[in-house]
Amino acid sequence: MISISSAGRTTLKSQEPSVFDGDLIPEDELAWQVILDLKEIVELAVAPVHTHETIAYLDVKVSEHRQRLRELIPVPVDVLNEEVVVALRQKLASRMAGRVTFRVLFGGEDDARKLTIESGIPRTVENLAFEIKTFFQVTEQFRLQYKDKDFDNQFMNLLATSELEDKGTLNVVYIPCETTSSGPLTKDAFSTIPGTTNAAASTTVPGTPSNASSSAQESNDSDSFSSNDTVILSSPETRSCSWPEPFVVPHFSYCAEMMLQTGNDEFNAQGNLLSLTPKVRSDILEGLAEEIIKYTAYPKDEQFEQVAKALIQSHPCLLEKGTRTGYCGWKHYMKIKMMNFRTKLSRAGHPEVAVNSLRNKRKGQEKPAANIKKPRKAEVNFCPNLPRGETRESLEVERVALLTEVKKKRKDEAVIKEKMQRTFSYRRQEVLQEPTIPEFQNRWPALFDVNEVNLEFMRLTTVPLTSKFFGQLDRYTDDLIRVFHAKGGSAGKKIGTTMAQTANNDDINVKRDCVLSSLSFYLNEDMDTLVKEYVDIGSREAEADISEMTLGIYTVRMQGDGPGDGRFADVGVVLEGVEVLHNLQSISHACVMLYGLIYAHNLSYPKSLKYTFEVFQKILMELDSTKLSPKVQALKVKLLK
Repeated sequence: MISISSAGRTTLKSQEPSVFDGDLIPEDELAWQVILDLKEIVELAVAPVHTHETIAYLDVKVSEHRQRLRELIPVPVDVLNEEVVVALRQKLASRMAGRVTFRVLFGGEDDARKLTIESGIPRTVENLAFEIKTFFQVTEQFRLQYKDKDFDNQFMNLLATSELEDKGTLNVVYIPCETTSSGPLTKDAFSTIPGTTNAAASTTVPGTPSNASSSAQESNDSDSFSSNDTVILSSPETRSCSWPEPFVVPHFSYCAEMMLQTGNDEFNAQGNLLSLTPKVRSDILEGLAEEIIKYTAYPKDEQFEQVAKALIQSHPCLLEKGTRTGYCGWKHYMKIKMMNFRTKLSRAGHPEVAVNSLRNKRKGQEKPAANIKKPRKAEVNFCPNLPRGETRESLEVERVALLTEVKKKRKDEAVIKEKMQRTFSYRRQEVLQEPTIPEFQNRWPALFDVNEVNLEFMRLTTVPLTSKFFGQLDRYTDDLIRVFHAKGGSAGKKIGTTMAQTANNDDINVKRDCVLSSLSFYLNEDMDTLVKEYVDIGSREAEADISEMTLGIYTVRMQGDGPGDGRFADVGVVLEGVEVLHNLQSISHACVMLYGLIYAHNLSYPKSLKYTFEVFQKILMELDSTKLSPKVQALKVKLLK
């Protein structure tokens, strides 16, 4: 029960039942009201976001508390003196709903980005994670850390947003990802796992350079933009990460795990190998196939090699005697299993494999091996399934609504972004039917925009396009120039002439243009086969010439502008004789956009620049970088010296 001591202090006497059993305390009990007032004041104090109304309400509650306390205790006592109230009011005012800014670290100080939230500090950690996901287009799972002043500003796991202040620093710690297994993504679906420590959690942002220059960081702004009202949707079959390094062997059926555990124990004790029954072998192969399909339906030979090697390392009792590696048989079994597994998926209607069924092939290509459509440039979501609950008809309605929104004079970018995300799988399946560019542009005009090219590339690969490309290019620029200087012959002369344009020009765009052009010369290719330059040309003449281009970039200079000054009247990208992008910043920016459009439309690299685009993909973007052509491999070795 509650009592008042002679010193005027409120005390609790332990009894059975507890004093906090509400039915034992009268509603008009004054001491109880004092405690409830303090409880409400504390709740207000720790709330993460405040308005003028909540601060005014705090003043009312403090006044009520003081009045009741004077009635309860004759001796003058003030638990909340004026200094405490003023300090508390100032603290809450700093948390008032309004614009707040955070410094967000992705993998360390080398990649610090600015996050502005107009609505103030989010109420929950999950809501804050949602803001970071949508603002920076993060697809991987992560947890958040903040700098704790009690521990000399060391990073601690964020458990509540009440710990945060305006202009604070957050650290994003990535967690090993799995394929999405839920329905449409909502705020509650973001995994932040506060308080969890994971030794395997990556501290490097996938697709982000470790030491990109400041100029590359500026390009991040064009690669991601704020849309606090947008909910990013994901279908259950949409993959959120690329092939894992290293491959992690999954758990198998209960029976198989028991046999493997026993076999491993015997192998470690006596060196005996396990003799598998056909049923257990089938269970193991089925489990591996189900794990592989999380990342790709068409694994490459080196990926089968990684799976078989990982299996033997995890379960040494499965080692094969008499083979060169000890797992050649398992690799062969896996290839057969994946072929059978794809057949089952095709019958079930999985779009990534059903697109290659005989009934879906064009006339004249009714052969199993003809025109196989599969990821060839490290696409993660090559042909995703439709979102759960959606049909082709419902997504066609969304497409028409999107088309209407794009044609408005005052477009709602958030609506366009959300509908493009929702219709991604529908659009992707249409791309694989190989429509003409003019036809596709009429149906999906929103895709022919710089921001949407960036977003579409990230949906396909889970890697940011512009920031990654320029970050890596700037990172390798000094090494590339060093390698270029050692090149002789006619290619060396062309490189020297091109790089001379940067001698008296500090424009980063000019430098990037010259490096990319010199890269093509170094690989015995010529960027001029891709870039068409015009000087002070009439629009009709340019349009007539552009209509003859299959795939390329055009630049327009005004009379008097030199090739090294970085000034263009226009820079654009052409696909199948159609100008799909224009008013780009530079030739290098156009190269990035062309590279992204090739992915978005499932096109092949230009044959005259196949090695240059291989460098774009496997060295700069680090996509499928384990298997390089001899020429690109030699360049990479020289860059790393």
